[in-house]
Amino acid sequence: MNERDQFIQSQIGPILAPGERVLHTAFMVRQPGLLVQILLVGGLFLFLMTKAYYAVLTDRRLIFIRTKQGFIKPAMLNLGLEQYDVGQLVRCTTSGIANNRSMTFHLRDGSKTTLRISPWLTTVSGTKAFFEQVPQLIGSPQLAGGGGAPALPQQGYGQAPQQGYGQAPQQGYGQAPQQGAAPGGYAQAPQGAAPGGGFAPGARVVVLWSDGNRYPASVAQSANGQVLCVMPNGQQHWVPSQNVTPT
Repeated sequence: MNERDQFIQSQIGPILAPGERVLHTAFMVRQPGLLVQILLVGGLFLFLMTKAYYAVLTDRRLIFIRTKQGFIKPAMLNLGLEQYDVGQLVRCTTSGIANNRSMTFHLRDGSKTTLRISPWLTTVSGTKAFFEQVPQLIGSPQLAGGGGAPALPQQGYGQAPQQGYGQAPQQGYGQAPQQGAAPGGYAQAPQGAAPGGGFAPGARVVVLWSDGNRYPASVAQSANGQVLCVMPNGQQHWVPSQNVTPT
């Protein structure tokens, strides 16, 4: 870990939510495309048009820390944050050649943002891995937070599947036996039921979702063979204990 890796950690650590994990870091810039760079021949005008960022992907957010671009290395300054919930990210596409590449992050509202990246640059040690692995992570269930990738249309969290969690007991998961809905919109545990099911509150688990995929969650409580799971997008669902496994 070099000094700029340490700087990124010092800036990101205090703003991470409980349980939020840093997956990848990189150094990136916003600047004109390759053709414009060639025309400008890397002169002062191009330098002035370049905006530098430390990029951080967590399992919940894509964060850009604005910094200053030095003539040799970027400064270790935090000039402000730009961030996107992973639920806003649809996909990431790449282009460019050799050590002059770009990554375009496509947002759910149809907009996009493009930054350039040099995978061979070691200013931030994780830059190469960021370029190679982040495009596969965007839109995948491995990004767990804030209504992100697990919120699959019609089959994921946030809206219950037609035959999945959140429906009446004969339709799927979502309600504890013979109980109504709690104010938060999820089912209430049976009155006076003792915690059970072998899962302690706060435990990290994996839920077998009704679309056949598995997604991370944490346990709020257990009762009568069901587990109240807090999904990565904040929604809570009662799930049969046989569909919940510890991580």
